[in-house]
Amino acid sequence: MTEYLILFAIIAVIYFVLIRNRPARKTDWESLPLLNEYEQQEKSHNEEGQLCCCYCGATEMVERLLKSEKENPDNTKYYHACTQCKVILWRAEQAAENRQAKD
Repeated sequence: MTEYLILFAIIAVIYFVLIRNRPARKTDWESLPLLNEYEQQEKSHNEEGQLCCCYCGATEMVERLLKSEKENPDNTKYYHACTQCKVILWRAEQAAENRQAKD
């Protein structure tokens, strides 16, 4: 009986140390670079020094609100995408006070 209790205690310790305390996975939005990180990439600027899409070279970007209620309950998270190839390039987060002042 004592062996079973020791075995249960070891399994419980392993569960809480290895499995339960694992950090949460990054969301898709969190895995995107911030603007300053995007600007440091190799193909983020064209010959004229303008910020551009690193995939197609277009200079027009669109800012869109992250629509997930779970990830963005305060409506402060945005992503920026290329208007030509529709690839999401970087993320941005604005304070709720700043967003309300803009609107």
